[in-house]
Amino acid sequence: MNLWPVLLAGALVGGGVAIVVAGLVPSAPHLHAALARLDTPTAPTPTPVRAGRSRLLVAAWRRVLPQLVESLGLRRYAADLRMVDQAPEDLAARKVGYALLGLTFPTVLAGAAAAMGVHPPIAIPVALALALGGVLFVVPDIDVRHRAAAARGDLRRATCVYLELVALERAADAGTTEALDRAAVIGTTREFERIRDALLRAQLSGQPSWRGLTDLAESTGVPELGDLADIMRLSSHDGAAVYATLRARAASLRTQLLTATTAKANAASEHMVVPVALLGVAFMALIAYPAFARILFS
Repeated sequence: MNLWPVLLAGALVGGGVAIVVAGLVPSAPHLHAALARLDTPTAPTPTPVRAGRSRLLVAAWRRVLPQLVESLGLRRYAADLRMVDQAPEDLAARKVGYALLGLTFPTVLAGAAAAMGVHPPIAIPVALALALGGVLFVVPDIDVRHRAAAARGDLRRATCVYLELVALERAADAGTTEALDRAAVIGTTREFERIRDALLRAQLSGQPSWRGLTDLAESTGVPELGDLADIMRLSSHDGAAVYATLRARAASLRTQLLTATTAKANAASEHMVVPVALLGVAFMALIAYPAFARILFS
C-alpha cells in the first residue's frame, strides 16, 4: 500500500491547522502595537509578532502576508478590522488557514478511503476540496463583518451613555475639554477605552479634544460620535449652553437603539414561526400515528 498520499495529506492538514492556530491564539501585549493605537487612525496598524513562533512563521508574517493583503484587497476591511482590533494581515492569515483546511479535509478523507481499499473517482475529492476551500476562504470575511457590526452597536450604546455623562459634566460647569475627559474616565469598557484613546491622541497632536471624536467617528463608522464632536465644537467656539442639546441627542439615540432592538426581536420571532409550526406538526403526527396504523394495517 502506498502511504505517500496519506503522509502528504497529513502534512497538509498539519500545516493548515498550525496556520489557523497561529492566527487565533491570543498574543501578549506588544509595546509597538500599543503605541500604534495613539497614532493617526489612517495609518496601517502594524502587525504584532507573537512570542513562540518559529523564524519561518515570522518571515511569512512579515513578508508574505502583507503581499497577500495587497493582492486580495483586504485594505477595504480596514474599518471593520479596526473595530475588532485586528490587522489586515490577521485576516489574510485566517483566510489562508481556512482555505488550506478546506482543501486538505477531502484529501484526508480520500486518503483514508484509499487506505481501507475504497477508491472513489478522483473528481469527487477534487471537487469537494475546491468547493470547501472556496467556502471557508470567505468565512473570515463574513465573520469580521458580523463582529464589526456588533462592535459598532456596542459603541453606539456607549456613545449614548457618554452623551449623558458629558451633559452632566457640562451641567456641573466643566469646560469642553474637561467635560469630555471626565466623562470618558468613568467608563471601563473597551468602547470607553476607544474614546479615551481618541481624546488622548488629539491632545498629543495639539488639537482640540472634540477633533479626536471626529476622527474616531470617521474611522469606526459611528456618526453619533461626530454629532457629539460638533456639539462640543460649537460650545467651545461660541460658548453656547449645550446641556439641553446633549440630553436631546442622547434621548434621540436611545430611541433609535430601542427601535433597532425591537425590530431585531420581531425578526427573530418571525423566524421562529416555521420551526415551531414544524414541531407542532411532528408532535401531532406522533400522537395520531397509532390510530392511523391501526386503521391501515388492521
